Amino acid sequence: MKVLIEVSGSCNVCGLCVEYCPTRVFRVVGTRLSVNQGECIYCKGCEVICPVKAISVRALNDDLLILKRKTLISVK
Repeated sequence: MKVLIEVSGSCNVCGLCVEYCPTRVFRVVGTRLSVNQGECIYCKGCEVICPVKAISVRALNDDLLILKRKTLISVK
């Protein structure tokens, strides 16, 4: 899956995304955050953990379909 990871100027390079990311997408290089988008598995955990909401992750695949299912009735 191809993704686009955008990091806004509000990033304070706290490193939480570096510590959290299971595939090591993020790295701190000097005073900046480096992003290896090719390794992203689209878990979006970095968006959730970022204290300043500086990270945005979007899927680029047009054929990606995510279904939300809702239970209509429950049989007991």
